[in-house]
Amino acid sequence: MKKLIVLAVILTISQTIVAFAGPEVPSKAVVTPPPPPAPESFFRPNEFDIGVFGTYATGTGSNPTGTHFGPDGFSTTVTGSTTFTGWGGGMDFSYYFPWKYAGVRFQGAGLAVSTGTFTVTETFEGTRTASRTGSISGSGGVITADLMLRLPLDDFWPTIHLAPYAFVGFGDFFAGGGGTTIHTSSAQLNDRFNSYSRNTLQGRALGNVGGGFEYRFTPHWGIFGEAGYNFVDHIHGRTGSNNFVQTNWGFRFAF
Repeated sequence: MKKLIVLAVILTISQTIVAFAGPEVPSKAVVTPPPPPAPESFFRPNEFDIGVFGTYATGTGSNPTGTHFGPDGFSTTVTGSTTFTGWGGGMDFSYYFPWKYAGVRFQGAGLAVSTGTFTVTETFEGTRTASRTGSISGSGGVITADLMLRLPLDDFWPTIHLAPYAFVGFGDFFAGGGGTTIHTSSAQLNDRFNSYSRNTLQGRALGNVGGGFEYRFTPHWGIFGEAGYNFVDHIHGRTGSNNFVQTNWGFRFAF
């Protein structure tokens, strides 16, 4: 009986201690914050770009210098430089695919073009008969459709919003609206000289390849510079004589 009384007293005291002690304090768990999101690249998929640029073009050949033999003992010799240079400007329109590293572009540029001074001399059976010296000036244009490949460096270095790119495509070089500047005159060579003038700045199909860099200040605004080599359809049977390098620099807006 005494044992039962002692056990009852102990149970009563223990319940009283638990009641006054209050609720159980949970253990303090360490909560790890989620990692911050990766910085967004300024070059995005499904992107449409508009570019405005200045341009400079210079020929890489000297067309059509040399001697060209004709019928009945006549031959025509062209000396001097008929390589053209030109300054101007243009626009381009680009679309990048959902895979943002590739896209397509349409580009057009207008130029004021001119050649160096050259001389056309006609001979008959080795005897000089007539000569004419002049240069050619006029307006021209280049249009191309290109496949674009780019590598945004901010995919690897988040603070470097630079993208080198390459392009390859095809298009057309066209010219017109200009004339010749004659320094000495010879009526016998009018047709011959004007024929060379027309052919030097004649519209021709081309293929082009090149590359450049674009830097973005924001996901929408950037600057770029590029250079392309244009392979122009041959002239007077001299492949490569009208090839030229075109350099562009300007601004782009990305939607």
